[in-house]
Amino acid sequence: MAILSTGDEIVDLDEIPSGPCIYNSNGYMLSAQVLSAGGVPHYLGIARDKEEDLLEKFQWALKADILVSSGGVSAGDHDLVKASLKKMGQEMLFWKVAMKPGKPLAFGKIGEKPIFGLPGNPVSSFVSFEQFVRPAIRKTLGCQDLAHTTVQAKLTKTVRKKPGRLHFLSSTVFRENGEYKAAPAEEQGSGILKSAMNANGLLIFPLEASEIAEGETVTVQLLE
Repeated sequence: MAILSTGDEIVDLDEIPSGPCIYNSNGYMLSAQVLSAGGVPHYLGIARDKEEDLLEKFQWALKADILVSSGGVSAGDHDLVKASLKKMGQEMLFWKVAMKPGKPLAFGKIGEKPIFGLPGNPVSSFVSFEQFVRPAIRKTLGCQDLAHTTVQAKLTKTVRKKPGRLHFLSSTVFRENGEYKAAPAEEQGSGILKSAMNANGLLIFPLEASEIAEGETVTVQLLE
C-alpha cells in the first residue's frame, strides 16, 4: 500500500522549516490507518509541486497494490496531481463527493490499480480513508467485514448543519444505563486533527437533515 503526501508547503517532522509550512501529519496518520485496516504501508515521502517529482514518485507507487495520495485535489489547488496521473494513463472515475469533511476526494485507476486522491486537510483525509480506502483494503484482503461496525446511540447534545451533504462528526461513544451515548466533539473542522484523534466514533449526520436534537437516536461508526 503506497502512501504519498504532496505539496510545496509540507515539511516532514525531522525537517527545519525555512518559512511558513505545514507539518506532514497525513503521511504518518495514513500509515497507521493502513495498518489498522490490515494492510502494509509503504510511505514514499513528500512529492513537491513539480511534474517530474510527482511522476517519479507515482512510478514507484504503482508497484504497490493500492496508491493513496493526500493533497492537491481540492478546487484551486495545483492540477499537477491529476495531470500527472492522467499522463500516466489514469482513468478518473469520480472527483468530489457529497460529504463533509472530505468533499474533494478523487478516485481513479491505472489499469486495474486503484488510486485514491485524498484531501490535504488532515480530518478530511482521515474520514475519506475510513469511508473509501479502508473498505478497498479489506476487500483486497478477502475480508467479509469491509467497514466499521455501527451502533445506535442517543445524542448528548443538539447538532445542526446545512442540508445537502453527509456529515461525519468526530464523537466519543460510551455506554450509560445499558445504552450507547454519542457526544460530538466541541470543535469540528477539517483541520482540527485533535478532535478526530480523541474520538472513538464518527456520528453519521444524514445528507438532507439540518438538525438532530439531543436525546434522538443516531448512527455512529465505531473506530475502536
